[in-house]
Amino acid sequence: MKRDKHEEKKREILETAFDIWSAGRYRNTSLSEIAASLDITKQALYRYFSKKEKLEQAMEEKALQIFDTHTVDQLERLSKCQGDEFARIYIGDNLTLIGTYGKYLGFLSYRYRNQPNEPPIMRKHRDSFYSIAWNNAGIPSVGMRYLDALVMLVIRKKITGTSGHENWETVWTRGFATEAVDRLPDFDRLLKDASTIDYGIFKADPLMNAVFETVMEEAGYEISLGRVAKKAGLTKSSLYNYWPGKDAMLADVLERQIALFCDLYIEFSEKYSDPADRLFSYIAFAGSFLRRSPEIINYLQRFMSYGIKIPKQKSLLEEYFIQTIKPILDDGLINLRGYSAKEFLGLVNLACVIEIKHNLTEDSVRIQIEQGLKDLYRLISGGISALRRTI
Repeated sequence: MKRDKHEEKKREILETAFDIWSAGRYRNTSLSEIAASLDITKQALYRYFSKKEKLEQAMEEKALQIFDTHTVDQLERLSKCQGDEFARIYIGDNLTLIGTYGKYLGFLSYRYRNQPNEPPIMRKHRDSFYSIAWNNAGIPSVGMRYLDALVMLVIRKKITGTSGHENWETVWTRGFATEAVDRLPDFDRLLKDASTIDYGIFKADPLMNAVFETVMEEAGYEISLGRVAKKAGLTKSSLYNYWPGKDAMLADVLERQIALFCDLYIEFSEKYSDPADRLFSYIAFAGSFLRRSPEIINYLQRFMSYGIKIPKQKSLLEEYFIQTIKPILDDGLINLRGYSAKEFLGLVNLACVIEIKHNLTEDSVRIQIEQGLKDLYRLISGGISALRRTI
């Protein structure tokens, strides 16, 4: 009986830790806060987990167990699906999984964001998904990664409570391109042009680079003006000439980096007049940028995990991104299918990140990465039917 009570208390501590972590992210999760939430002392908590690392390990094991159980059931259902039904079941199951177990999956994603490989059980299940998708529904692996991006688009639509989230199936089957895009882009030319862009501008500013390196080294938890000043070879007091505090510094640097990215893309895209080329130009640019600067992905993940809130700048940052695709919207090259321009751009960005991260993890050569971007264009512009015509 005593043993049962001990295990029950451990489970309660674990659930409390997940709740606190999902609410404030890792930087705010401490044994003291967990103990206070349970109305016990920190010393009493040590009877169950002697240190934070032990608790984290137990959380990881719990999250992996939940992921494994759900995924085994999902694979069983999908193994009986054929054709278009596969995508519907896959999307529905993942919406349920994330909606029900989001805090566990978020923890896993956070734990493994900087590691070159995911846990063996996750890789095993992912390979099973890819195999079933190809054999039962004719969906190649790039299509599965695009489906994962669509899942997040649907979730965001549901969270905002706006209509149109059910339009994902039209996006999946038909894509976003209108009849104005009547041919394939000059893939190789655009990819070659994108690969010649000088992205060194992102590290040209000593202060921006100091913030970047500090975020990467400190994983976003212990960023301070003092640490950034030391990295930049300045005094802490001198930084107050630029920013009134840490939050203002991080928000300003993020805004400036986004502005640089958008300005570079707009300059890059202006040379293309053909509708298909213009539509592919963003994928080529973003994909090349992430392939050549993969640390940016980790940087953004670490930056966001810090939890910095930038309410005043948020609309401005979004406007920067919208400007990058405004010519495409104005020329009627895409049908948003009930989604907003921001949601469309978010889908494209996320799909590029997922595709590049996968290929980097797999140590893919450049030709494989670029083929993935070409296939991604086919999915975004014409849906799975357009991709299937090339298989």
